[in-house]
Amino acid sequence: MALTCISVDESFPAAHYTNPRLSPAGTLHGHNWKVKVTVCKAGISAWVVDAVKLREVVRDLVEPLKFSLMIPEQDAKIWLSPNGLKELIEENLGIKIRVAVIPYPIVSAETVAHFIYKHVKDEVSGIDCVKVEVEESPGEAATFDDCTVT
Repeated sequence: MALTCISVDESFPAAHYTNPRLSPAGTLHGHNWKVKVTVCKAGISAWVVDAVKLREVVRDLVEPLKFSLMIPEQDAKIWLSPNGLKELIEENLGIKIRVAVIPYPIVSAETVAHFIYKHVKDEVSGIDCVKVEVEESPGEAATFDDCTVT
């Protein structure tokens, strides 16, 4: 299937951790995440979507993640409850922490890509497919793509 597509790029600095049993990167660490969102219409199209509006949608998704610690949903109680880790760190060390809860069991490039994909798919109308690429580090990217047919 031939597609006409338009893309926007955004980036944001954020920290996360993964399950240490899955990766040696299981420790708390940060990245300058890069996000590329591509939306497409089937066939030849002179206009896919307004690029300014698409960029606004992506910026609105990325803004709460900037300078945050992205945590998996199952860890929200540990971090955000009264006397939770966020409060203890802020009160005892004086370090402010911006926490962003990602509704997945781990925070990875793969889950961030799907998180952004879901929101773009819901918020941008008149498109046939969406592709989201999330790069954690140069040369390390994950993609969620409903445009590619195998």
